[in-house]
Amino acid sequence: MDAARAVARLFAWLRHPEAVGQPLVLSPRGVRLLVLLVVGNLVMVGLLTVGLYRATMHPLVVTSPLVIPMPVTATSHPGDEAALPLPTPTPLGSGGSIAFTLRRNGNADIYVLDQANRQLVRLTHDPAEDRQPTWSPDGNYIAFASNRAANWDIYLLDLLSGALIRLTRDQAFDSNPAWSPDGRWIAFESYRRGNLDIFVMSTSGEEIRRITTDPAPNYGPVWSSDGQAIAYTTFRDGNKDIFVQPLEGPRSAVNITQSPDLDEYDPAWSPDGRYLVYVSGPIGNPSLQTTTFDWETMSADQTQTDLFGAGTSPTWAPDGRSFIFTYRRGGQSHIVAANIQGWGLFQEVYGLDEPLSDLAWTAIPLSSRAMAWARSVSPDETSLYIELLQPTATAGPPYRLVSVPNIAIREVAVEGQTQSPEAGPPLATSAEPSEPTLTPTITPTPTPTPTPLPAMLSDRVNESFNALRQRVIAETGRDYLANLSHTYLPMDHTPPAGQSRMSWHVCGRAISLDSTLYTSTDSPVELVREDVGNVTYWRVFLRTESQDGSMGEPLREAPWDLYAREAGGRALVEGGCLSEDIPSGYYVDFTTLASDYGWERVPSLWRWRYFWPDVRWEVFQKTDGMTWWECMLELFSPEEIEEYFGPLPPEYGGGD
Repeated sequence: MDAARAVARLFAWLRHPEAVGQPLVLSPRGVRLLVLLVVGNLVMVGLLTVGLYRATMHPLVVTSPLVIPMPVTATSHPGDEAALPLPTPTPLGSGGSIAFTLRRNGNADIYVLDQANRQLVRLTHDPAEDRQPTWSPDGNYIAFASNRAANWDIYLLDLLSGALIRLTRDQAFDSNPAWSPDGRWIAFESYRRGNLDIFVMSTSGEEIRRITTDPAPNYGPVWSSDGQAIAYTTFRDGNKDIFVQPLEGPRSAVNITQSPDLDEYDPAWSPDGRYLVYVSGPIGNPSLQTTTFDWETMSADQTQTDLFGAGTSPTWAPDGRSFIFTYRRGGQSHIVAANIQGWGLFQEVYGLDEPLSDLAWTAIPLSSRAMAWARSVSPDETSLYIELLQPTATAGPPYRLVSVPNIAIREVAVEGQTQSPEAGPPLATSAEPSEPTLTPTITPTPTPTPTPLPAMLSDRVNESFNALRQRVIAETGRDYLANLSHTYLPMDHTPPAGQSRMSWHVCGRAISLDSTLYTSTDSPVELVREDVGNVTYWRVFLRTESQDGSMGEPLREAPWDLYAREAGGRALVEGGCLSEDIPSGYYVDFTTLASDYGWERVPSLWRWRYFWPDVRWEVFQKTDGMTWWECMLELFSPEEIEEYFGPLPPEYGGGD
């Protein structure tokens, strides 16, 4: 207040000419406050000057810390020879080549983005999965994991000749290779002896050494820059933490994150060994952090941890000035570079519509010889399925519902309602008496035997469902889609209390998996909770029929136990809790397979923590970018739709 008065008196003094030459009298406190005000302004001017100077040092870097720039996205699948609309080699790195896994047309393969000539090159073409590339120090080889020989093994690809070398032949799952800095060793994760552990082998595959022995899953190894230690992710303390294991000497593994309430995973060492970048947070909301690492104490300095926004799969630039990571938004995947010298300095490197992961960066450009043989073996891509449509109607809606053969529907129709004979016991009670319980009361009807609903889908999506069903059989050894809770629902169906009747089941574009798969005693289904923002989704894993390593892979995530709420306490409020142990055995990610064929999961509704039907883990729908009204008009006349759902919106032919 005194400073304000002093400033006011100063301006009043200057406004009156007769006051010129007369002394201005301020109290001692006013003088001190006025001096502080002047000093503060000088400091602000200094900070702005420094900021402008730093900005001139990085003229091509996007400086917004809050918004990752949208990519220049390829509008068509890039060929090996096609020049792509990429920016010049990022000023945040040192050129070279970036390898990664790209999942396209239902299959994962290894691709390389060469920053010098702006070309995307596909290196693997096997119908089996190829993923998790890692460069040899000289840039002449890539090690990767593949299940091309009926189980997951580690392979070497000679980039000069195209020759493929199989390094592991154990029936158990082997994956996630990481090349040592001296080029002599490859670390990898393996499910040998019934537990996911870290192993190290020579590049010939002859010498193998087990590094971890803890009964918890240990996976995702990365080498330190001097080759003396390996960092990896483990569940040994009840959640995901990053441990560092020295390879020589008496020291044991050290937990360098130690955050009981957070998951930390995907570590990557900087080339000089000073920093670790890793992913922190839940699956649906991951963030990237860097921390300094002290080799004397074998610990990370948590006070020096910096946040670098949302993303996964980080890897360092060869010069150590920046790192890149993947960021998925709106159905698109982006490779983004972040400069560690300035928080929030990001630049887009590349963008695609398909999921990409497992980034690896080498300073060595991809040779013209490697590009030549890659072009020579590139096959034509084939579609996963073809929608065979019945003849288009000459009048009325263009498409129709068609029967899906050999499908048993678990739910039955009762006077316009649907009821599951095995809906499951209540998982929790509501604090509000007006809230619905898990198993709704159904009014008895005169019908002695309820009539099963037919298995029907829109003619526009039934072939994709049939193809997905065959894929699930091939991947798991079981026909999990032979039994469904329901497919098509009539327009007059009664949904669970509080849910809308405007379901995609009504227009034949949704399926509900058999809910008894989860409620059975020996459930073959595991659900992993993924919160995207404030919305909860579920990733569905299906246990494979064969457990010898020829199908599926081990789980790396702790499933969510919906039934834990029955014990009360915090689990009652949270709608369950994370399982204490990760289930053993081999599983297939059904959510990813379904997405390959266009069938996407739906989010849980807000009452899911205490109202079972709102969990909706079993519901998948294929919208193809359509609105619900467009979907309905493919099968029904406007008059039929308006009878049950009211007038159509004006943009679909309804009244104003």
